[in-house]
Amino acid sequence: MAPHVLSFINLKGGVAKTTATVQLADTLAFMKQKRVLVLDLDPQTNATLALIGEQRWEEADEAGQTLAHLFLDLLRGDGTFTFDATRAILRGVSNLNRVPPEMIDQLPEGTRYGRVDLLPSSIRLIDVQDRMQDIAGRSHYSVGPMEAVKKFVAPAFSAYDYVLIDCPPNLGFVTQNGLEVSDHYLIPTIPDRLSTYGIPQIAARIAQIRRARDLRLRCLGVLITKYQSQSAQHRQGLQRLPDDLRAAFETTGEGTPPILTTVLPQTNASAEAMTSDRAPANYREKYGSGVVAGQAAYKYGLDLADEIEDLLNGQTRAPSPFSQWAQDMGNR
Repeated sequence: MAPHVLSFINLKGGVAKTTATVQLADTLAFMKQKRVLVLDLDPQTNATLALIGEQRWEEADEAGQTLAHLFLDLLRGDGTFTFDATRAILRGVSNLNRVPPEMIDQLPEGTRYGRVDLLPSSIRLIDVQDRMQDIAGRSHYSVGPMEAVKKFVAPAFSAYDYVLIDCPPNLGFVTQNGLEVSDHYLIPTIPDRLSTYGIPQIAARIAQIRRARDLRLRCLGVLITKYQSQSAQHRQGLQRLPDDLRAAFETTGEGTPPILTTVLPQTNASAEAMTSDRAPANYREKYGSGVVAGQAAYKYGLDLADEIEDLLNGQTRAPSPFSQWAQDMGNR
């Protein structure tokens, strides 16, 4: 069975895009026993550092085994490759993993257990982004600038249930490499003007890419993050968002995507969970057991994973009328 491949994208930073990616990966792996691969295409490398820490990232970077090195190999154009997807994919990452990477191959055949693997990013992507258009010429037109991940990494996807792609906050060729191999994309956003401002550009540009490249890519939905029920700006943003989405997606050839009923509140626990050198005893400890807006903080990750699975299976959760939903959010 083919994996679900989901890209996370917003044109604004600081909207908990990476936090949502990493928490969903942890939840699917360690609470639902799925095999998850995270591709970090963002040069900020936040997902990478959250999952493996600085030392392990430096080792991968020095060995030439990051996604930046894949693009650099192609830009070099001499037909030699340092990057090898089999070596580059780091197995058994996350501080919730309990099976040491060196023990994975020693497990009995057929053993089924959830885990997160990672194809790390590198800050070298900052320099690569502006040179991506040269890949076609340097590779004698055997690889387009948006096809590197598809050709050299996607064959490894079959070993996973989910592939989650953390995209940079732009729609350049690095992001397009992620979109090229994705079935769906998710837009995490804070419900304020600055964070939602780029959604029409995302919708329009991805619609163009989908038609030009003949992709099956669709927007799975919009995920509200860092929600503060006491903020009038956030409450007004929630009320305004359905009309904004209808306008943004009106000419894209796909329906208006849903606003996920799971809303991720702003919590200290979710920020602390991105620190890889912590040693939490379990998922609940990592993502927080303190009550936030009416339920334990860690349960929001479970709700998100449940809803993502429902949406991918074509099921939608029946929302209350939006005005009532917004009011309910304000009262939580």
